[in-house]
Amino acid sequence: MQQPPARLGDPVIPNPYEVMMEAARARTEFFKKEGVAAVLRDSGKPHGLLNMTGIGGEDFEVGAIPTAFVTGEGYRMLWRLAKHGPVEMEIEIANTFSEKPVEVYNTVGEIRGTEKPEEVVLLGAHLDSWDLGTGSTDNGTGSMAVLEAARALAKLELKPKRTIRFVLFSGEEEGLVGSKKYVEAHKEELENISAVLVHDTGTGRVLTLGLHDNYQDRELVDQVLAPLGELKLLEPSTRRTFGTDHASFDEVGVPGFYAIQDGAEYSKTHHSQSDTFDKAWKDDLVQGAQVLAAWAYNTAQLPRMMPRRPLPYRPAQDGKGQMVAPNPDAVAVAKVLQAVQEDRAQMNTDIQYLSDRLGPRLTGSSKLDEASRWTQERFRSYGLENAHLEPWTIASAWTRGTARGRIVAPVEQELTLVSYGWSPSTNGAVRGNVVAIRALKPEDLEQYKGKLKGAIVLVGPPYDLAPPRNPLLTPYGESSLPLSRPQIKGEKFSLEAYRALRFALNKMVQEEGAALVLVPSDKWYGLQNISVATRDYKPGSVPTASITLENHALLWRLLDAGPVQVEVEMKNEFSGKPVTIYNTVAEIRGSEKPDEVVIIGAHLDSWDLGTGATDNGSGTTAVLAAARALARAGVKPRRTIRFVLFPGEEQGLYGSKAYVAAHQEELAKISGVLVHDSGTGRVLTIGLMRNYAARETMDRVLYPLARTVGLAEPSLRMEGGSDHVSFDAQGVPGFWCIQDPADYQLTHHSAADTFDRVRLDDLVEGAQVLAVWAYNVAQLPEMLPRKPAPSAETPAAPAEKNKKH
Repeated sequence: MQQPPARLGDPVIPNPYEVMMEAARARTEFFKKEGVAAVLRDSGKPHGLLNMTGIGGEDFEVGAIPTAFVTGEGYRMLWRLAKHGPVEMEIEIANTFSEKPVEVYNTVGEIRGTEKPEEVVLLGAHLDSWDLGTGSTDNGTGSMAVLEAARALAKLELKPKRTIRFVLFSGEEEGLVGSKKYVEAHKEELENISAVLVHDTGTGRVLTLGLHDNYQDRELVDQVLAPLGELKLLEPSTRRTFGTDHASFDEVGVPGFYAIQDGAEYSKTHHSQSDTFDKAWKDDLVQGAQVLAAWAYNTAQLPRMMPRRPLPYRPAQDGKGQMVAPNPDAVAVAKVLQAVQEDRAQMNTDIQYLSDRLGPRLTGSSKLDEASRWTQERFRSYGLENAHLEPWTIASAWTRGTARGRIVAPVEQELTLVSYGWSPSTNGAVRGNVVAIRALKPEDLEQYKGKLKGAIVLVGPPYDLAPPRNPLLTPYGESSLPLSRPQIKGEKFSLEAYRALRFALNKMVQEEGAALVLVPSDKWYGLQNISVATRDYKPGSVPTASITLENHALLWRLLDAGPVQVEVEMKNEFSGKPVTIYNTVAEIRGSEKPDEVVIIGAHLDSWDLGTGATDNGSGTTAVLAAARALARAGVKPRRTIRFVLFPGEEQGLYGSKAYVAAHQEELAKISGVLVHDSGTGRVLTIGLMRNYAARETMDRVLYPLARTVGLAEPSLRMEGGSDHVSFDAQGVPGFWCIQDPADYQLTHHSAADTFDRVRLDDLVEGAQVLAVWAYNVAQLPEMLPRKPAPSAETPAAPAEKNKKH
């Protein structure tokens, strides 16, 4: 994560290239005074490769001192020799210069807009290169991508609303001279340039776009990129960089974007004799041209131009000479981080107690009630205010009994299965023929009508295991969490389609009189995964069980050869009456705005096959540790920081929904909510649920953590399936921790969710993130901005993936 852009009262963040050039000028002046004969520079490249840059500056002047690059190997040898005494060298450098000025050109072409031809979308790359190699990847590839984008758009005979202009700049290698000259020559037109996208980082595929601090454009850029799912782009970054031609536009207020690309050995070969045609990757170059063309056309079709950030971008101070939105208090942040670190042993004790002593904390169970009261006492022992339990009620508690099953024909073999939550018992041992359901949408169920009475329904089809993904490197438009979940061959998981199918299937098996439903686990190696057979804590209508993926696959193979008969017996118990459940709540009272609240939370309940260590003993422990650290550090937040542990999450976010319902009048005063609920892995960054308005503020809130614990820039991705959603649905900024997978999806909800899966170092880091986030948000001048309410014309976007329900 990069330092956020400067604000009112902040010093200007220097352009690193300008800093480098200033240092070079000072060094040259020093060398001139000292009478240096020549300067040798390290190429910084391996394998005997050289490097190139200029010393004549933007005016292409003759350098003051003869300067040359030497190979990295030669440079290091000279240093080694110099350690033992004087080193004498002989150098000859021979170059020629033109005797008069030389005219250089930018190359420009365009597709004229049909509705707003005076407004322009610009695609660019630099055409010049250094002369050791042939400039294939720096930047022949960018030039070819622009040419191909132009050719494709022209060939398609598209009629963009705005003009799409293609510009190949010269003089980039000497300091973005061509693009600066273009900006100067077109200064009267700049206000009509919607945005600029430059391709200039080699031959690697375009991974995403860099927006160079243009936070105000992020939502529109997401809309522009949304149709490009086949290109598998990552989430756009607001990261700034100065080394290519987009910067010439950005510094005068035109949104200047750049292609973030796969490295493809670019840094090893660019500017060197190895920058040749054989380094070009054709497939990636084609993909880059596709990105450029699609971005340009979609941007040209937008209802309005890309918005500008205000200029001057970094005014010194407001009228009173006071900084606006001061940076986080570094001293307080350091105290909080240290307090969490010093509590490492206590965190280990807490999560071990939760996992091994309290054990599984099923909603409605005595163990959950004990855990709620234990966490309340923990909060009190830290000296927190108003530590209390907030009651809500479920229709019935449920206790798991025995479950056994076996195949009785055409072979005899034991089955490994467990009851789904709130599943009724079978009436003794139930025997029936297996009917396999192969359906992707509700309409597919029609073929099974009249065939399910008395049947054992096997939900399918067979699954392949999808590999885990890095949550920050997930193709655009796919899940933001790294799920190692089975997926149907060739099919992408859709939460909406899954919910619709599940509802229709539950209704159908009840109406048809099926005897039992077998649902495949989403885990291999004999592990189960469970969910609920019903909602609202009422007994399910049809006995439902989770079956191992191995058994599930076996049944499908047997069915391919003929009928299969299975016998199953399940025994479960219901309380038969409502049961009271409690949210655990405590707080540090705000010193200036106590009525405004920042919440950090996690769910306290778990499923009952394992002991709920990583789902979600880890989140609970992180919240406890954050509360303890903030209290020990003695910070005095401006707003109230509240800590809430929700039960009932596993059955459908019921605890957080109950909290929201009970605090309706207070919701407008909740600045933001952050939930820790993706296992034991370290927090990588924060997910903002498409709250574009909060993106820049979150950079400032989280930047101290970027420097200390290595947090990445926040993500705007949606994520369902945890308690932040209950707040987000009510318009309260509800955020979630994006975490390292740490085998979470391989073990959660299963018998393998135990204390030995906990990564204590990562858990400490997670508590640090919660504590610092809460304190810094509590200190902001204003509450966090809300997302605009969805209108009929623009319905709220759904979460991209439900984590586990």
